[in-house]
Amino acid sequence: MRNRFELPMMMSAKELQDMGFSRSLAYKILQGDILPVVSIGKRRFIRQAVLLKWLAEQEQKCPAARLLDCDRAEAPPLTEDSPDDDQLSFDEYEGGDTA
Repeated sequence: MRNRFELPMMMSAKELQDMGFSRSLAYKILQGDILPVVSIGKRRFIRQAVLLKWLAEQEQKCPAARLLDCDRAEAPPLTEDSPDDDQLSFDEYEGGDTA
């Protein structure tokens, strides 16, 4: 996928599909029911800025995004166990005495 600077300013169904949208969703977006579109002749386009803003809004609506925001604000510090706690000595592994 191209980065946002490589995307065309006006995007057609083909560019939306190149981004990973299904064909049906690309055409649904270009119907104008979801986002404002620009009609030139019989063709319809969506402006890159409008699409990227909408995608950012969709990301914020996602429950996982809200969880990440909460985790960033209230995340307790991580504590690590000592690596020696989980390791067996060779004698313990072989069933021998450790004393």
